[in-house]
Parts: sequence; C-alpha cells; structure tokens
Amino acid sequence: MSKLMFLVVMMFCLGTVSALEISATSDTNVIVKDVGSVIKLTLKISNATNGSYNVYTLSDIALTPSEVFEIPEGFITKEFILTPLDNLDVEGPYTFTYTLNHRDVEKIDKKFTANLLNLEDVIEIGSEEINSSSNEISFYVKNKEDVYLKGLSAKFSSLLFDVEKTFDLEPFEKKIIKVVVDGFKLKKTKAGVYIISGVFDTNKGGKEIKGNLYLGEKKGIVVTEDSSGFLIKTYTISKINTGNVFESVEIDIEKNIISRLFTNFNIEPTFTERSGFIVKYVWTRDRLGPTEVLTVKSETNYILPLFFIIVLLIVIFGFKRFRESKLVLNKSVKYVKTKGGEFALKVTLSLKASKAISNVTLIDKIPIAVKVYEKFGMVKPDKIDPESRRLHWHIGNLNAGEERIFNYIVYSKVGFVGKFALPEAVAVFEKEDKIHEVNSNQVFFMSDQVSE
Repeated sequence: MSKLMFLVVMMFCLGTVSALEISATSDTNVIVKDVGSVIKLTLKISNATNGSYNVYTLSDIALTPSEVFEIPEGFITKEFILTPLDNLDVEGPYTFTYTLNHRDVEKIDKKFTANLLNLEDVIEIGSEEINSSSNEISFYVKNKEDVYLKGLSAKFSSLLFDVEKTFDLEPFEKKIIKVVVDGFKLKKTKAGVYIISGVFDTNKGGKEIKGNLYLGEKKGIVVTEDSSGFLIKTYTISKINTGNVFESVEIDIEKNIISRLFTNFNIEPTFTERSGFIVKYVWTRDRLGPTEVLTVKSETNYILPLFFIIVLLIVIFGFKRFRESKLVLNKSVKYVKTKGGEFALKVTLSLKASKAISNVTLIDKIPIAVKVYEKFGMVKPDKIDPESRRLHWHIGNLNAGEERIFNYIVYSKVGFVGKFALPEAVAVFEKEDKIHEVNSNQVFFMSDQVSE
C-alpha cells in the first residue's frame, strides 16, 4: 500500500512539473559591446503554481533583475535585461543557459543565443558619387544589424572635411550626413575613391571605422601663351588642368639650328626631334593633376652672338700667350655613354712644359651639379677634397717638352639642357725659385651634342 501511495505522489508531482511552461521573446539578439547595448528578454510563464521564483544564469551574462518574485497561480510576464560581463571575451554567436527556479520545487532550463559584435561589425560608412561642381557633399552611416544604437557620437574626417555628429540609428537605418566644404579644395581634388574616417566614442575609448568617399570625374584643359622681348626674346606657354582627373598634355617649341644655340628652357624637354635646320623640343606630362599647370618658358638671347666674336678673339689671344708660357694647361670634355643612362662627361687635362719646371701641382674643381666617378684612369689624384670639391695631382718636375695627360669622369642622374660649363683647372709650379700659376681654358658642353 505504501508503494502505491508513493507512485501516486510521484506521478502527481511529475504532472505538476511538466505543466509549467516558458516562452521567450526579445527585442534583438545582437549586443554591440563597444557602446554598451543590451538585449531586452521577455518571459511569458504559464501554468505556474503559487510560490517564489527567480531567474538566473551561470554564464558570463548578467541577467537583471535577479531578485526573487512571486507568481500567483496562472500566467505572468516578466522582462529581463541581458548584459555581457567584462570578462566575456567572445565575438559572434554565444549560446548560454538561463534557469527559471521555482524555489525548493523545480527548475526549468532554457537556452538563448546572443550575437556579440563590435561596433565596426555593425557600422558601415560610405557615399554615393559626389559632384565636384557643388560645395556640399554628403555621406552615410548605416546600421547593418537588427539593433538600436542610441546616442552615437563620432568625429568624421577626410581630405575635404572634419565634422562632429551625435545621432541615433534604428535597426538597418541609413542616415545621410551633409557637409559644406571648400569649393576650391573640392575642385583641386582629383576624381577617385578617398577614405572617410569615423572615430566613435565607445566605452573602450575612441574606435576608428573607415569608409569610402566617391568623387566623380570632370575634365578640362586651358592653354595660355605669352611672348615678349626683342634681343632677348621670352616665350611662355602653359597648360592648366581645370578638371579633377589626371590628364596627358604636350607642349612643343621649334628653334632653328642657330637660335637653339642661344636658347635656354626653364625645364628639360622630354625629347628632342631634329629635321633639317629645325629642332623641335617636346614636353609631355602623362599625369597632370587637378589645378596643376605645365609651364614651359624659353629665353633666346640674341645678344650672345655679338659677344661671341669678342670672346673668340680673347680666347685666341689668350691661347697664344698661354702657348708662350712656361707651362701650357689645356682642358677638354667629351660626352660618355653609360649603361644606366646617366649624364656623364670625360674630362681630360693636358700639361706640356716649354721649359724645365719643378714642384708641379695640378688642381681641378668639380661642378656642384655633378659627381666624380671614383674609378680613375692610369693616374689617380693624390688628393680628393670633398668639401672644396677639388682634385689634386702632385706631379713633381717636368722637363722641357715633356707632356702629361690626366683624365676623370663626372656624372649626374639629371640631364642638362643648353650649355653646361666646367671651371678652369689650375697648375702651380716653381721656376727659378718663384711660384707660378697657370689656368687652363674654360670648357663648355652643349646638351644637344648628346643626340648628334
């Protein structure tokens, strides 16, 4: 009889336990940890018996309120807030168990899956194509998840603007933000994709989220020309990019074989074409940026030919006297081809004594625009002074009629247009207990000789 009573009581208890039911709904399953968002969980408890209850979880999720509450017989609805604890280092779906505890009677376990995300997983920043003719641009901030984000505060910046905004984002909302920018700066900016940086205030400090700013294309080239002077004639031509995309432009200037000898340009031409008595100089720029200008200025000095004869007479007279001196020092230069395409010249210094002299020292100076190639010929300088840029050869004594030749190479990775001048070399020697000094001729190199 006692066993029968025990079975009846157990069946009654089991029937009572199985009658208690729980259904759960939530406003979202997403928690954005950076901004302290939470989940509102609503529990509908039915078929409950009168007693004390509480809901708890042993996971790293705070479930509040946690205090004990009373349920009369029947049906009740309770709301709880789910908040991740600081030590919950999980990203993505996180499933945990929570328990409805009918104190000292029974417990019912339920599972819930929360999607734990960072702010950068939820926020998207971008823009549609922007028209550069306006001084107002817009970009958007989009909520990609089913979660309400309240009181977001961020600083947005790009090469065109800096702005601070505070706003709310509904689930899946795309908020448009308009900004007034500097119209000139916008026109100067080339078309393309640029970065928008948004630094959001979070409970872990500032968090940067980047997006794209799309600037549409606009094309335009303006040409200006100016000519002035007579004996010294100046001609200037400019091409200006008034659009916001890179443009390929070309400028050409023609000179005859005489005038080109007395013409200098502000920048080196891209290439030179020679046809008969005409030399054509061409400048190209493959990527002329927005508001950038390609300007070529040529200056032809027709006064120089007038001085050329005078200079020639002076050189002849000087050379004659130079030949009559005790020591003749001659300097010459020759273009050298290199494997790397650098501009290079071979400098040759020739010494010839007409009379016996002693303690001869040869000194030559290197122009600032070039460097000396430190692999010398047969005779290496005895001293190379990097500060004064001078080469020294200590030759000693020379007999009458004795001739010595020295050479070295200078180079530059940058080419030259027009006339390149090298300084005079100097030879110092003793004769009859007196110190004498002789200068060489000054040599020039015309850059057009490279293509000839």
